[in-house]
Amino acid sequence: MKSNSLRYCVNILFALTILCIVVSCSTTSTTHSTQPEKETKAGNKGKGLYALGVSKMRENDYQGAFVEFKKALEINPNDKESLNALGMVYSRFGDNKNAKESFQKAISVDKNFSDAYNNLGITCASMGQWAESIEAFRNALKNPLYATPDKSYQNLGFSLYRTGKYDEAITAFKDSLARNQTNTGSYYGIALCHNAVGRYGEANDALMEGIRIDPEFKGNVQKAQKAFEKQRRSSTGLVEQDYANYLEILNY
Repeated sequence: MKSNSLRYCVNILFALTILCIVVSCSTTSTTHSTQPEKETKAGNKGKGLYALGVSKMRENDYQGAFVEFKKALEINPNDKESLNALGMVYSRFGDNKNAKESFQKAISVDKNFSDAYNNLGITCASMGQWAESIEAFRNALKNPLYATPDKSYQNLGFSLYRTGKYDEAITAFKDSLARNQTNTGSYYGIALCHNAVGRYGEANDALMEGIRIDPEFKGNVQKAQKAFEKQRRSSTGLVEQDYANYLEILNY
């Protein structure tokens, strides 16, 4: 089984956060329906469809989730949660163009929607649009109420690494670790940055710390080395080079 934290670090395919809405229903006693009541019923129906879509995503039924989110958006085209979730489904299908558009629509509804910015950054990174991904992650971090800034700091670090901004990337990874010390991917990222500029001792220290806290390896360097080699053989492009770098760092 592949390490989740390792995939998180080298593929720029990070976990997309699903925010569940708690649907509450209230009843009122009236003799006839009013327009506000109709709007409330429609809103509750839309929330119900969104919640059903999230449930289907958790069951890995992405086609079913797609249908529910589209229905929710027929009721309210400006429902930011459904737009964000629809983008995640498109991303799952590998349709980055429509995923990006959905995240951008969600952001247009709420300029402080950090989860949508984070997901937009992931999508842009998957498309090799590094400058746009960096901007999106930084926008996610502007919201002081963002619940999981450690994720965006780590994602930002990898996009900065891809553009050769190694010291800025290390700062981002350290900002991630300051908020969540279990972010294994940030240690792997720091190792790659140090290695890129010839700081081999620091690279080895960071990689060893990542291996130590990685739940798959738990400090077993030989197990990590075998996993890196296996993933290197099955990868291509930038990801293959990352694994090659890990193996090189382990030999320092």
